[in-house]
Amino acid sequence: MLIALLISSRILTTLSFSDDEFDLVFVQAIWRHGDRAPQYPYVNDKFTEEDWKRIGSGIGQLTYTGVKQHIKLGESIRERYVKSGFLPESFDENVIQFRSTNRNRTILSAEANFLGMYPNEGKVKLPITVPKNYGYDCINNVMCKCKRRDLLQKMAKELEEYKEVMEDSTTTSLFSKLSEITGETINAENFWRIPDTLRCEKQNFPDVFGEINHWYSAELMEKMELLNTKINRFTSGLYKSRNLNGLDIGKEIKKLRAGPLLSDIIRRMTQKSNCLNQECRSSRMICSQNIRELKYHAYSSHDMTLYSLLTSLDLQDLTSSEIGGWPSYASSLFIELFVRKSDKLPFFRVIYRNPSSSLPSEFLNITPLIPKCHGLSHCSFKTFENIHNEFKIEMPTSEYCHITEDLR
Repeated sequence: MLIALLISSRILTTLSFSDDEFDLVFVQAIWRHGDRAPQYPYVNDKFTEEDWKRIGSGIGQLTYTGVKQHIKLGESIRERYVKSGFLPESFDENVIQFRSTNRNRTILSAEANFLGMYPNEGKVKLPITVPKNYGYDCINNVMCKCKRRDLLQKMAKELEEYKEVMEDSTTTSLFSKLSEITGETINAENFWRIPDTLRCEKQNFPDVFGEINHWYSAELMEKMELLNTKINRFTSGLYKSRNLNGLDIGKEIKKLRAGPLLSDIIRRMTQKSNCLNQECRSSRMICSQNIRELKYHAYSSHDMTLYSLLTSLDLQDLTSSEIGGWPSYASSLFIELFVRKSDKLPFFRVIYRNPSSSLPSEFLNITPLIPKCHGLSHCSFKTFENIHNEFKIEMPTSEYCHITEDLR
């Protein structure tokens, strides 16, 4: 539905960033890693670690297809931001920064992306910020260790909306059938592994997939994907009836999943905006951390990270037609910061790129679809601040994650 609206409304971007009204000054990119092998194959799975090593680095790792996807994305980024003159022709670490979760598939995706952006600088070692502890990287990993979020997810299972789906005979019979096929007990928590594994296998071994998985059918997969999409939305805090005991559980879940990343994004945008303000140019504190030179910051992340950001913008239906309702491999968001020439006020745009899309433009300006932007192609930075304030955590996330007294 949203994609159709994009076409009918002609919400398409061009390579021209500077016009009579706005100048582009800063870009932050958030993407999902490329195609990977399954993370948790089921007990009776016939495909082995050796099979996956023939087309990549093994279980849970990036495949060669995933590398190519990110080289392609990097080439598209080069076309959009380098060839247009916004980013330099040669890589400059003061201008361009990368951050990745501590997972090989996201680190390799960032490196492949860089190779596409700057193909003639392959010998340059890309400086990537990688937090050592994946479990505590709440900015780029929405499933970081967090007692509060885990308890909220547990409470959400008491909502009638959740019970209706999980206790439905269609769901229970599907779990029973899959338990028999996979050799392990399938439930709401581990169910996602089955469609994920089958998807990976069908994509990467199409010639032998059907022969090896003789029980597989398109009808069965459709049932799995339908349920998987519902569970993914629940996990993301997307409930119609969100209130339980006076608490907006959906909003609290979204705050913990999207809040840390939103805060990191807006912090950098605010610093950049202040730096460009004529009154603040003499302030070293405001313009610290090379923010004056910085023009591009990228997060190499995961489907849930990207989706959580979309939900905070109330754009969760943008990926409804994609498998499992999640952004597909190498999908990306670009948050562009502009300055209006007439008064130097900051504005922003959100650009989406879906590599599997058949739309005529690779990069879609989805800003007009953000409800709070009211159809505008450039939205006021104040609006972004208001969105952030809804999900802002007023203390370090690590501390907030331990606050559970109000949930009991």
